Amino acid sequence: MNFNRNVKHDSEEFARQLKDQEKGMNELTVDEYLKNRKKYLEQGRAIEGNIAQQAAREEAYVKKVNELQREGLTLSQANKQAKEWLDTQAALHNPDQIAGGKAELIGGLGDRRINSSIGSQWRYRIDIVDEQIREITKSMKPEQLKTTYLNVKLTH
Repeated sequence: MNFNRNVKHDSEEFARQLKDQEKGMNELTVDEYLKNRKKYLEQGRAIEGNIAQQAAREEAYVKKVNELQREGLTLSQANKQAKEWLDTQAALHNPDQIAGGKAELIGGLGDRRINSSIGSQWRYRIDIVDEQIREITKSMKPEQLKTTYLNVKLTH
């Protein structure tokens, strides 16, 4: 599955976020993926995801303030710089909920623009993944769905 990187986006950060999406998908069993996709299609983004993202952002903010203070900034300066940094970051689901990710699991923070780019591209790619998985499951026994992990390759 190929994703397109905007030339304005940092290539290393794009590759990192895409690799984390791939890793997250490959940690899902076929059964988990199917259940998570069904829930997403029926309900959309889960509210638990917003709560988890906010908690991850708050934790990252506190860590950033502490880090900046250790570097010699005053509390006021550290708060200002940490807020500016946090405004460029998104709490990342790995994989995104649209790709079968669990709403409550956050894999860290990353560049907000890149996260949005990858997230928006899933809308045009996830149907292909769904179709391939549905086809594979036709030859699987129910117990195999719970023990077989995805094997997805995401490229750019």
